[in-house]
Amino acid sequence: MARDVKEKLFEIDSKKIELDFLQQQFLVECKRFAARSIEGKVRFAISSNPEKTMALGKAGLTPIKSHVNKMIDNVSDLVEKIINRPELWRHTEQSLSAENFPIDQYLAKKNKGPGIFEKPVKKILSPVGELLISHGLDTDKNWEKNEGTVMYRLPLAWSPEMKDCMDQYNERFNELSKLVYEYESLLTQSSGIDALDLWDSI
Repeated sequence: MARDVKEKLFEIDSKKIELDFLQQQFLVECKRFAARSIEGKVRFAISSNPEKTMALGKAGLTPIKSHVNKMIDNVSDLVEKIINRPELWRHTEQSLSAENFPIDQYLAKKNKGPGIFEKPVKKILSPVGELLISHGLDTDKNWEKNEGTVMYRLPLAWSPEMKDCMDQYNERFNELSKLVYEYESLLTQSSGIDALDLWDSI
């Protein structure tokens, strides 16, 4: 029985390594997506507000563009801060309890990704929303205040690469969930056997 438990722990550790790799892969794709989204939201706002854009002129637009370029340059750090948090990546949980590894926690909803990541991914765009609103280039039609943070109001479609990566993560996470459940069952059986051994030794 002890050998079975040890083998199951090895399987769990191996699965976690697979999930670590997919986590890092997702972060790479998320950074690419964030950079494209920031530029895309700004260009859309500029083209949708020609009068305001022309009124700002080159002098008014130059510092805005400089700020946007800085956001894009720093997007890697922003994604790491918002997305690379332990509570979002349940496979990093140290306690091997089945309740910490719910099945389909990372199941994507159409092209938006899983619910656990819906707000965090939108939060990446918060700085650009604040910038556009402060210069009158966008309105609360597209952005809203959520717990003191400006959040993109509309559904945010993920890139195909992000979705593919998360689909793989969900599949492996479900496999991990099954392994943890099996591990718990083995521990329960082992405890029962130990209890009987104690009883029989008297």
